[in-house]
Amino acid sequence: MSERVDLVIDPKRGRHISVELPLEQKVPREEARRRVGVPDFVDLSDPQVGKAVSLLEAIQRERPALRVALFGGTACRLRCPSSNDPASGLRRSLHDIDLAVPFDEMPRLRLFLEGLAAREGSALQFFETPADHVFNSYGEGLRLRYHSLLQVEGNQIELGTLDLIADEFRFCHHIDLRRDLNRAFQSGWTVSPAILLLTKLQFIQRIPLTDSALVPERVLEPIGRSSVAIGPEAKDVQDILALLRDHPLDGAPESIDPDRLVELTGKDWGLWKTASLTLAMTGRSPVLAGMPVDARLDCVEKIRKVQEALARHEPPHRRRLFGGPWWTEVDSPQSIDRAGQIS
Repeated sequence: MSERVDLVIDPKRGRHISVELPLEQKVPREEARRRVGVPDFVDLSDPQVGKAVSLLEAIQRERPALRVALFGGTACRLRCPSSNDPASGLRRSLHDIDLAVPFDEMPRLRLFLEGLAAREGSALQFFETPADHVFNSYGEGLRLRYHSLLQVEGNQIELGTLDLIADEFRFCHHIDLRRDLNRAFQSGWTVSPAILLLTKLQFIQRIPLTDSALVPERVLEPIGRSSVAIGPEAKDVQDILALLRDHPLDGAPESIDPDRLVELTGKDWGLWKTASLTLAMTGRSPVLAGMPVDARLDCVEKIRKVQEALARHEPPHRRRLFGGPWWTEVDSPQSIDRAGQIS
């Protein structure tokens, strides 16, 4: 028997939302898997993966004209057997669902999400917290954030995040997603493997030189005399390696296409530089060292091949003023705790 309770989402201000427990959904996850065509290797017992597949199924059934594509860690789960296998060393925990959509379709997606729980069940309830309202008001419709309910234990509810972006992946570097959005339905509901890999390779951050000893495995290269550039966290390195391990390097639709990587980095020296540095960092990562031997050797060879492809196509170097960064410095948006409390 279901029960409606209040979930506190802002303890300081006493704000709450109404939720229905236990979490239920109209279409069982295994049925959603079949309808969407998600491979059997994808572990739907992971709350975020199961929710992502159920969300895709609801979109396909209710709003088939919407063009959406997963990216980020959830997309890697749908693409990579290694990301689902605990023995691979490449499975990681997920807290976010990342979804891309064309800019002109973002309002329709927002409207679809607002009434989703009433139509499809409380497991697909997405809501804006006070922090989300602030974040979304500055997003100019290009990036929006929602929260959702993952699991319930006693009076504690684990929360997850849904990030929506429009047209472009805009973080340390810009990557155009529009071509991939036009074919996502035929391509497993994610951006292409090449684009997915590039979104993982584009992360870079500047930290004080004195802090580099805290993250030696992430150091890319010195920036001036007092700073260093660092690459992505271990969780993103796991995704990079899973993509390389589970995809051939060729021009087939479901492969990592080196020509596509060259095409995109060849237009942007900064993106080329960051991707090249991150590949080198991945090649010496403790994550790679901890993989089974055959998988590790395969990834080492693929890293070398991608590095060689990029090295043959270095774009013209654009001069930077005062030796500053060649990327956009991005701050992580303020969110809320990953747990809420039932009042």
